[in-house]
Amino acid sequence: MSAKVFFIHGWSVRTTQTYQALHLKLAEQGFELKNIYLGRYVSLENEVEIRDISKAMHRALSEELGGDWSQPFHMITHSTGALVVKHWILNYYRGTLAQHQPLKNVVFLAAPHFGSRLAHHGRTMLAEIMELGETGKKILGALELGSTFSWEVNEGFFDPENWEDKGIRLYNLIGDRVKQDRFKSKIFPAAYEPGSDMVVRVASGNLNFRRYVFDSRDLSFAKLNEIKGIPFGALYRYTHSNEDFGIMNSIKRRTTLNDHQALQYIVKCLKVDNDAAYTAVYNELIEATRETRTKRQGFAQLDFRFRDDDGKPVTDYLVEIGAIVNGVEKPSKTVAQLHKNKLNPNHLTIFINLKELEPELKYFINIKAVSESDLYAYQPNPLTIEMVSNTITELIAEDHTTQIDVILARVPSENLFVFHKGNDPDLHVTWDRSGKVKKTKGKIA
Repeated sequence: MSAKVFFIHGWSVRTTQTYQALHLKLAEQGFELKNIYLGRYVSLENEVEIRDISKAMHRALSEELGGDWSQPFHMITHSTGALVVKHWILNYYRGTLAQHQPLKNVVFLAAPHFGSRLAHHGRTMLAEIMELGETGKKILGALELGSTFSWEVNEGFFDPENWEDKGIRLYNLIGDRVKQDRFKSKIFPAAYEPGSDMVVRVASGNLNFRRYVFDSRDLSFAKLNEIKGIPFGALYRYTHSNEDFGIMNSIKRRTTLNDHQALQYIVKCLKVDNDAAYTAVYNELIEATRETRTKRQGFAQLDFRFRDDDGKPVTDYLVEIGAIVNGVEKPSKTVAQLHKNKLNPNHLTIFINLKELEPELKYFINIKAVSESDLYAYQPNPLTIEMVSNTITELIAEDHTTQIDVILARVPSENLFVFHKGNDPDLHVTWDRSGKVKKTKGKIA
């Protein structure tokens, strides 16, 4: 096959051996080794950002293509490589470069589209000791659950002109396997979380998602947009990057197509060249995910962003998910874990255990925003989203992330600003720090 294939690895990688024998296995399936390129980039410098790597990748791609953007090529990413490629697609792959639609298939392996629970741990002093230096803090910031980067970049894929209309076919493959280790799972539960591949949650690895807007000004709750129809497979045999079970790292020289499910799908995805074949892969991965669900329970993810009606972040809030049981409001057992973004605390991610979800119940989400002054308040407070069964199952979808953009009305108190009429007998007043009148003076001196 004449099409080139470019590999893009993830965070903290410092050897091309991370790809193991994937390039050799592709060669066995008709891809020429000379047309397979193993990418490498620096990810552990604190000041380097995803946009820097994206720009550097664009330069490297241009060199390898010889400036000829008419020749076909594919991309395979692992983990953080997905963030690099998505940024590149939105910011560089456009105009005359995309005119001939050379980029055909993009296979995302274990992609943290909506972040990783482990990312903020990578910015700690302990992580620096383990890495013997810097850990790539700005990249890890983009990787944190609910990051501003993930909201902005994923939003760009709502518009089909940015990818689908350019002839790009996207695929998501992620493992759903956690090694059993009672001792380590107690010490570091984030790395042994059910519903993940030990690094990325399955729901984070699915680029099919919905975004809702909840506006407290008129109490409207509406779907803003969604992405659907991208092939997605949760594969129960694989973890993120273990040599025995890693979705990519377990592909060895001795591996055959028949004994490695992930490799089978990688090859199938790369060979897709028409809509019918794309649909076939989509349906196959639905079945593969269903098989996984017979062995592993499903989870979902809610990703909140809180802003006031001027678009400014609201960072002090309380979110409660509950259900009405026998006429009484009770906290829901569905919440498996909450994460308030460290860099952007107006972002909150809630991991949902679907085993505890009872669709027949009436669920609600209470949002209580706290102002830092008596001179303004967020109203109404609490702000409540009430959900009947069909709403809750749409909002909380298995293996999906749902974003909820919450707009909170910031209302000044009546004492913050007041006019007094010139003919008021009590025209001249003094007031305290809260704006309350302390005493009046009828006349000026």
